[in-house]
Amino acid sequence: MINKDNVFKERIAELFENEKDRNPKMTQEEFAGICGASRSQFTGWLSGQGSPNPNMLRKIATAWNVSTDWLVGKTDIRQPIETIAAHRTDNIMDGLPPEAEERVLEFIELMKIKHGKKST
Repeated sequence: MINKDNVFKERIAELFENEKDRNPKMTQEEFAGICGASRSQFTGWLSGQGSPNPNMLRKIATAWNVSTDWLVGKTDIRQPIETIAAHRTDNIMDGLPPEAEERVLEFIELMKIKHGKKST
């Protein structure tokens, strides 16, 4: 279990170690550069003597495909969760005769009244 006071320190170290496993020649300076930081900033993070600002935190998350929430310990879900929203682009009343459309609108008004919503 990661100590909540040192979450970022532990997680940035984990990212660096994982990258070193894939690429043994990766230096702290190269890793820091990918994060948008200097080597001294990076070594400060590893020692727990600082943390990135929000913009740099987003850069780190993007560079290593992790969520910012994971980096700071708000979640144990490492990968960012992609949100996809679907919206209708068609008119649900298409194809209804005018009297049916009128009845649908009347029904909506009835539901607003029934459930305490004022009509617009």
